[in-house]
Amino acid sequence: MPVLPAATDAAAPAGPKETTTAAFRSPEAALGRAARPLRTTEPHDGLADLRPFGRMVGDAPVVGLGEATHSSHEFFTVKQRVLRHLVEEKGFRAFALEAPWSTRLRLDACLLRGEGDLKRITDEEFRGTCRWWNNAEYRDLLQWIRAYNVEHPENPVRFIGDDNGFAGAGLYDAVNAYATAVRPELAAEPHEL
Repeated sequence: MPVLPAATDAAAPAGPKETTTAAFRSPEAALGRAARPLRTTEPHDGLADLRPFGRMVGDAPVVGLGEATHSSHEFFTVKQRVLRHLVEEKGFRAFALEAPWSTRLRLDACLLRGEGDLKRITDEEFRGTCRWWNNAEYRDLLQWIRAYNVEHPENPVRFIGDDNGFAGAGLYDAVNAYATAVRPELAAEPHEL
């Protein structure tokens, strides 16, 4: 979106009258010119109304999606529609979420190869500070990824946990098991840490 000048009494930039008058100075008018309405927020409907979004994305290799509130139905269902568009129309092949690395390992294995029960994994992994991801809308998004991967095993969508503040308890257990097997004399030290 172009940067619009702040509303001032200064002369407007040269150009056609309709873009240099009050409409150019009004944020509401600028938003009205740039906005493209969505037909629906429901994730399983068509994606044609997302074409303007696709043009805005262009050739960007990464697209960030946020939400004003966690666990709001419409934010999460629109996120699934946008992900579908990015995967099906733009070739994206990863979905990253603020989740521990260990969650990434479990969910990615489930979405790639069907390992484990998705509901059980989300119930176990999305607790505490990640509990807002444990909802029907995100499970539906993850189920869509799994279905896509079943149909496109040669070019799957991967799940990435990108929370670097906590690696996840499963990885600590793996390090402890490795230390015990390889250097039993040091096994107590990583366990204490």
